[in-house]
Amino acid sequence: MSMRRASPGLCGLILLSAAAVASADDIRIRADPWLPYSGGSEMNPPGYMVEMAIAIAKAHGHTVQYRTMPWANALEMVRAGSADCVVGAYRSDAEDFEFPKAGWGPSGNVFWGLAENPWRFTGVDSLADVRIGVIEEYSYGDELDEYIKAHADDQARLEIVPAVGRGIVRLMARLIGKRIDTFIEDRSVLAYAVEQAKMDPARIISLGQAGDVESVYIACTPADPRGRAYADLFDQGTAQLRASGKLAEILSRYNLKDWEGAERAP
Repeated sequence: MSMRRASPGLCGLILLSAAAVASADDIRIRADPWLPYSGGSEMNPPGYMVEMAIAIAKAHGHTVQYRTMPWANALEMVRAGSADCVVGAYRSDAEDFEFPKAGWGPSGNVFWGLAENPWRFTGVDSLADVRIGVIEEYSYGDELDEYIKAHADDQARLEIVPAVGRGIVRLMARLIGKRIDTFIEDRSVLAYAVEQAKMDPARIISLGQAGDVESVYIACTPADPRGRAYADLFDQGTAQLRASGKLAEILSRYNLKDWEGAERAP
């Protein structure tokens, strides 16, 4: 990634931004319910990324105002500067946002199905044989997004569930009810939902990786210089959380381990 040299004017903005963040801010964070990354505004626990953001903000004298909404709306608000940051973003979700240097864990989409289903995902051509469940306005990578767009009106191939609330619960219900053959979801999201539902983890199995494993981030507004300052604050705060043991404590509530140095699942 190329680096840009800051002009005197930009340096002034950065200094003003740093001064603003040095005071007590109420950092407005938005997301959609996507546990274990982010939960509903009233959920306890609220998601490990939300807990991380709150802990870092508190350590630096700030507070967090956290609200949930459909993902597309969350991105729109933060892009416009009506809110400060989103949690649970891929770089491809919001390429123009201000990102910390390091992500807050790995995320990888998988095709899931009932254990007795013999079908396996071997590429887009294999999708002709199944009915897939996806969440409205979610992105699953360029190739799958093109497939979803092309077949959005074909109910024999695709069922799109609303983005309001926990889409994973709707997808699991449709799978168990055999309204769909498979659905696409992040590995950690599926594991958390199965645990919360007290289901036999062998009932829903992986039918194939849906794309590469990517880092998932807290990402901040490009519309205000404070967005860059907040991204830097969360970057520095992550190292402090890790060193203090607080990060491990937060992750343990979701049966997760620190991703730094850990091998990622294929």
